[in-house]
Amino acid sequence: MAIITAACNVVSVTDKLQILTSFFVMEDFARKVGGQYVEVESIVPSGSEIHGYEPTTGDIVKLTTADMFIYNGAGLEHFVTSLQEAVNNDNLQYVEASRGLTLLVADEHQDPHTWLSPLNAKKQMENIKDAIVAIDQEHASYYENRFSIFAAKFDELHDQYQTLLEPGEGQYLVTGHAAFGYLTNAYDLIPLPIGGHDSEQEPTQQDIAHVIDIVNQNNIRYVYAESLTPSDAVLTVIQETNAELETLSPIESLTAEQTMSNEDYFTVMKDNLFAIAKGFI
Repeated sequence: MAIITAACNVVSVTDKLQILTSFFVMEDFARKVGGQYVEVESIVPSGSEIHGYEPTTGDIVKLTTADMFIYNGAGLEHFVTSLQEAVNNDNLQYVEASRGLTLLVADEHQDPHTWLSPLNAKKQMENIKDAIVAIDQEHASYYENRFSIFAAKFDELHDQYQTLLEPGEGQYLVTGHAAFGYLTNAYDLIPLPIGGHDSEQEPTQQDIAHVIDIVNQNNIRYVYAESLTPSDAVLTVIQETNAELETLSPIESLTAEQTMSNEDYFTVMKDNLFAIAKGFI
């Protein structure tokens, strides 16, 4: 728990749990569950890349006084073991939000992008809620009630995805890198990533040619990049086909504009849904 000094110089202990998370989605879920009884911060700065991130000295210092560190797991945060060795805080709880999920494996690589399936994300928020309740029983009913509200929103989002993506069942979803396997698996789409799970992993010329052939053979209308400044590989596919460029966010962080607009997991996932659905109209 944190120590604060009030304006009248009286020192008091707050009831707020000090929570650090690995990246935006974990931060968003912890804030939603914890509400007024938590202070939450992500160690990965807004707009930065979680893949390949290395914790700073400042991160380690913050963790020495934190109550909880929440991370996705599933191989996303390669640094967790070394972080545990570096942080001197016996009271710090490490929470792996993807615990209990069925993980996808492709080309001998575990797909860490679990949160891009709404029902997976619901389970991840539940894991976070259970961990918070375990160290703050006093406010358990508050956390349970907040989780139930967002659990219903996950179910609603899942229903919307099922309805709007039904026309695309069995069709390809072409993306810049392999971040959307859980989404395509949940809604019967065929993932066709140009690159690998790591957005910094460059595809080969053979990979690009393979995607171009499938896009042309199936008259695929859209190729999805993570931003309006796509990779050279995505641009090559666009140039060699009749497909148009569209954006699809893996929600690893928010842009400055999204942050200013107070967007969250649900708003970005709905934007993703509309972007995908337009390809099957």
